[in-house]
Amino acid sequence: MSLKEIRKNALKENNDLFSYPFRYISTIITNILVKTEILPIHVTIIHIFIALLSAILFSLGVYGYAIAGSVLLLLAFILDCVDGEIARYKNLGSLLGGWLDHVSDYFILFIVIVGITLGTFRSNEDIKTLILGLISLMIIAIIGVISISRIDAKIKKLKAIKLPFKFKFSKGTHIGVFTPSILILVIGPLTKQINLMFIIYIIIMFIAMIKVFISRWKFIKQESEHP
Repeated sequence: MSLKEIRKNALKENNDLFSYPFRYISTIITNILVKTEILPIHVTIIHIFIALLSAILFSLGVYGYAIAGSVLLLLAFILDCVDGEIARYKNLGSLLGGWLDHVSDYFILFIVIVGITLGTFRSNEDIKTLILGLISLMIIAIIGVISISRIDAKIKKLKAIKLPFKFKFSKGTHIGVFTPSILILVIGPLTKQINLMFIIYIIIMFIAMIKVFISRWKFIKQESEHP
């Protein structure tokens, strides 16, 4: 099967605006892996491990290691796209797989922010960095607790903003939370603007938190009215 056919079969019908360009990289990897015995769960484990290594590099507080951490974080994100593409191509999607993918997203965001916060504080000893990092972690935890019990196809759409246009291989486009979060966490250390990064991140995640809370409230209300 050609790479074009892989993309047509593996890409989601509704793609994140910021992740769409990375899909052209991830599908190249997917095109190779679908010909092997590698399963989506294997790729998921690998991308979590790479993200953990990225967080460790960030925590060292050395700019050279931060650059390496950013590269690994982008690689982890691309592999996060790959596991879903393999699952869709091989028709291996499951509730457990969707739940694990959802949990791994929050785990990656959490450990990377911890790494960036510790590493930056080591180098600048600015208490504001610790405070902003802790606020970011608190918001992530709240969003995770609110939405993590939704194990269905709409689990990530709660936080997404739909857009009125589409791209090739995609019937719709949206702006989610995970992809912009990864990009912000990559750019922040590279530009050494960690506090500004956290402020932008907190604003975006706070809006997402409110949206998730409202959506979850409506879901619970509907369930209580129609048991």
